[in-house]
Amino acid sequence: MTQSTRPAFHAVMTALLLLLSLAVLSACAAGSATAPASQGRPLTDEAQLNYDYLVYQDQLQRLQRHSAEGAQSPLTKDEVKEITARAEKALDRLLAENPTPELYLEKAGLVWSDPAGPAKARQALKDGLDAFPDNQLLTIYLANSYILDNRADAAIDVMDDYLAKKPDDLQARERLGQMLMDAGKDAQALDALKLIPADKRSADSVYAIGRAQGNLGMRNAAIASLKKAVAMDSSFTEALVELAYQYELARDYVAAEKTYTRIIAQGDAFPEARLRLINLNLKLNNPARALDVTLKGPRNKSFILDAVLMFLNDGFYAQGSTALDMLTSDGQIPAEYYFYKAVIANEGENDPKKALGFLDKVKKDDRLYPHALRFKAQLLNGMGREAEALTIARQGRDAYPDATIFYILESALLRGKGDDAGAEKALKDGLARLKGDPELTYELAMLLETKGRRAEGLALMEAVVRNHPDHSNALNYVGYTLAKENRDLDRALVLVQKAALLDPENGYILDSVAWVHYKLKDYKSAWENINYAVDIVEDDPTVWEHYGDIAKALGKTAEARSGYKKSLKYKTPHPEAIQRKLKAL
Repeated sequence: MTQSTRPAFHAVMTALLLLLSLAVLSACAAGSATAPASQGRPLTDEAQLNYDYLVYQDQLQRLQRHSAEGAQSPLTKDEVKEITARAEKALDRLLAENPTPELYLEKAGLVWSDPAGPAKARQALKDGLDAFPDNQLLTIYLANSYILDNRADAAIDVMDDYLAKKPDDLQARERLGQMLMDAGKDAQALDALKLIPADKRSADSVYAIGRAQGNLGMRNAAIASLKKAVAMDSSFTEALVELAYQYELARDYVAAEKTYTRIIAQGDAFPEARLRLINLNLKLNNPARALDVTLKGPRNKSFILDAVLMFLNDGFYAQGSTALDMLTSDGQIPAEYYFYKAVIANEGENDPKKALGFLDKVKKDDRLYPHALRFKAQLLNGMGREAEALTIARQGRDAYPDATIFYILESALLRGKGDDAGAEKALKDGLARLKGDPELTYELAMLLETKGRRAEGLALMEAVVRNHPDHSNALNYVGYTLAKENRDLDRALVLVQKAALLDPENGYILDSVAWVHYKLKDYKSAWENINYAVDIVEDDPTVWEHYGDIAKALGKTAEARSGYKKSLKYKTPHPEAIQRKLKAL
């Protein structure tokens, strides 16, 4: 057998003919009364290797067929386990007699789905590297196995060790840069990638450099690198997508629009690019162009609804309605069509009665039906039909007793009627059934806060944080409350910063981050975050009051005056206090 993992065709045929001839001889012997007993001829080493390879390939094909068939596969778990064991045994014999790097890679792939898969796969790759030190493929696959196991630092160590011995392996250095970026180590990634000589950089490596520069906020450098990558390979769609995104971040919307247009001209392999182009044209106040791009897009529900939401969020209801009509192009009318038509009727046409008519067409067996019920209740309440709204909320609660939305809706409707006790009971009814539910607990805590029972509310929120440490609103509530009470400020900062990581576009959470920094007298960080907050939440009087307080602490009198005036403009609940702050400037 040669050093290839695949035996030569004539050798395979020799093995098959040998096996066949043995079977025929054995059968002839069995059929003759006078023939001597045959002991069978043992396989030669060459034939045994070929036979083992055929066994391995046969078992591997059965496993691949099982995977492709999914739930339709006739194989049981035990049968799959047996087939895998036979394949592994045959592969181990091949590795013992004629090891190659490719066979070690196959062994790693074969055992990955084993319960101890990552560890067994890594051991196979390490065994391969023991036999073939510094093999590039084995090294990269070993590093990838750590990446798949969320152990980026271990993967980087593997690549660093390899490159210390083979510094001229540019492909491996490029892969290291990508791993560093995946691990969030963009500065290190950029350093690693720049060690590739400029005249030897591939389009992929130049693209990776551009991505790292973009992640580090080096907009002009990123754009230059990405343009170079595209110049090296005009069909490099990923580089075009990243280039368009960097243009957006640099607020060069015209260049971004041209780049996205170029991407979609190449086909819809990147539907996200078409959506970005729609969004960009809405930013440029060009809804007609956005609609044209939408109507030329794919007819799948996911794309259409994403596009419709963009139009609605920017207040272009007529265009959103036209885009929504794409959902009916095949003659079928899904529930989403009626639901979003109701949104358009209510918000775009100010016709809640028409909206109710659309919601009535959502069928009870549709997944959107509970959302339609909630929307109906909200519409009826807004129309002054509070009793009907409350009836629907309770019907929803009875029909969907495990859905938190109806307990929360009922509580909100009761609070609107001034029935705080009933509102509290509705939430507690929900918690009696859905013990410890974080959303119900959060709503109850907020209700208690408004009723002056902050200690009770804070205790509930602390429970949410303990049991659901990634609940951004609970983290924000506890952190902001501690800041208001001017205690445990270091913990408060940890809580609100974690909330901001979980929900980075939430202006109220960014306001909390700013306010905790203010309480810690870190005015520079407070100012940075409060500016982010007012960019997102433009009409909240408390956020603008905080803006004024932080500006005053920094000696920015004009900005402080602007903040306090906007707090008054947006109806602060304590205007006298704001007036006093203005006079004190």
